Amino acid sequence: MRVFTPVSCAALLALSCATPQLGDKELPPRPASLRAAFEQMPAPASARLRVLSDNVDAWVARWRLIESAERSVDVQYFIVEPDAFGMSLLGLLCEKANAGVKVRLMVDSRGTAALSRTWMGVDWLQELVRAGAEVRVYNPVERNVANVIASGDLRAVAASNHDKLIIVDKQGAVSGGRNISRDYLSDVRDHPTAFIDMDVFIEGEAAGRSLTEAFASELHGPKAKKIAKDAGTDDRDGLLLAAAAMRLWLTDPAFTDVELAALDTDEERDALALVYEGGVVGGLDHIPTDKTRALAREVARQLARLPRLRGALHRPVPPISAEGESVRMLDTHSSWGPTQRNRVNENLLAAVQAAEREVVIQSPYFVLTERGIRALREAAARGVQVTILTNSPTSSDSPITQAAFLKQWPRLLAEIGTARLFVVGEQRLMHAKVGVMDGVLSFVGSYNLDPLSAGVNGEVVTAVWSEEFAARERSLIIGKTEEKPPNVYEYLIERHADGAPVLEGGAPVVRFGPEQHCDPEAIAKVKEMEPLLELLAPLI
Repeated sequence: MRVFTPVSCAALLALSCATPQLGDKELPPRPASLRAAFEQMPAPASARLRVLSDNVDAWVARWRLIESAERSVDVQYFIVEPDAFGMSLLGLLCEKANAGVKVRLMVDSRGTAALSRTWMGVDWLQELVRAGAEVRVYNPVERNVANVIASGDLRAVAASNHDKLIIVDKQGAVSGGRNISRDYLSDVRDHPTAFIDMDVFIEGEAAGRSLTEAFASELHGPKAKKIAKDAGTDDRDGLLLAAAAMRLWLTDPAFTDVELAALDTDEERDALALVYEGGVVGGLDHIPTDKTRALAREVARQLARLPRLRGALHRPVPPISAEGESVRMLDTHSSWGPTQRNRVNENLLAAVQAAEREVVIQSPYFVLTERGIRALREAAARGVQVTILTNSPTSSDSPITQAAFLKQWPRLLAEIGTARLFVVGEQRLMHAKVGVMDGVLSFVGSYNLDPLSAGVNGEVVTAVWSEEFAARERSLIIGKTEEKPPNVYEYLIERHADGAPVLEGGAPVVRFGPEQHCDPEAIAKVKEMEPLLELLAPLI
């Protein structure tokens, strides 16, 4: 999910594209094979993996993992919203810190603005510090404005830690595309615009150590501000009640179809919420503060509107998708991180260069750098089939990124001769970031195929060498592309009989694109961003 203003987004696209590492069209040497490309990736490990494609399963996996912690919990998210999911997560971390578990949390200042800024909700983070946790905010706004003035580089404002990561006892982890909010973790039947996303559950000591090292390197970097304990009123009860309400909701029996049908009005849901509020508040041995009571009431109200989340802890654990397979944990620091480490860009490019049969890509934001275009163009010339799934103006939450995509996609189809391009047509963001090469090498993580991930933000990606895991990931992507309109559309350009693109004025002629299926208002909103792209074209 993007949280930037149009101006800052455009500036970031321009600045990141202007980075020499991204603008230089030279590619790394082509590996001898795809396996060789994988073997040259850092931090080898073996792990047991589970695919988390269902939103509710993804939340339950996080809850179970943190509850199992005995020694340490490390949590790093771009977005933690102050809703039922975010506040209950803070409450669960508070429980663990109270119990003596080492808890470390880092959130991004821009993605988690409502909880991390001094004039907004930082007091809830301070309650977690009061419980004994270490809490840091990445690139806080009050610092990065000064950095821009000092350096003249707008990336100082924009650089984010985009990781989505939970690590427990340095051996179990959840990583992928989901942040912490109802948009990412709700059943679509309860929240019709809930996102389509992907995570992976990772079990293994070596993988856990690699992720812990990646987490710690930015946690203790110069751009992470440590949150101090507040000397004011102790309001930890609010967080603890949020966790208690979530636990009760997850452990109570799931609703039957008849019970679900009866919860179809706000009056019925509010009545249920009062029962849960009373249940958790009644467990206190003292009168709660107004602030604590208000949080418990709001969490209960939100949970009552997510009826299919109730009883989710009784669900079976998702099956193992890979057992004892080779994995590599790839991470990047932001452009203003402690180092310029980037273990993702070159390894992704090398994998594309080494592919022999197929490259399947799923990315919510799809604006390729020149190096990315060249790598896919050369793969297509070798006969590699390229399949891309991304968002349309209807499903996307980023008009500026869509403006860049809409200007670029006809060129991509013209130059990458084997490419097929599919877009989501629903009013529901597709947020998963997945790649599958030759049915054996998979990438799952926080990394978007756009210049922000390539050159500005900190990211983390899990690379997996496993036919079983790749088959699972590929089937989810290809299955989505096979859905019919209006769920999914294929963008097409006109071609001659020999397959060469039809050009008009030097540009490919569009056969089917956004104008043929998107609401005119959605197209107009995207086109409003085009002047910004034109203004910044010399930099891009």
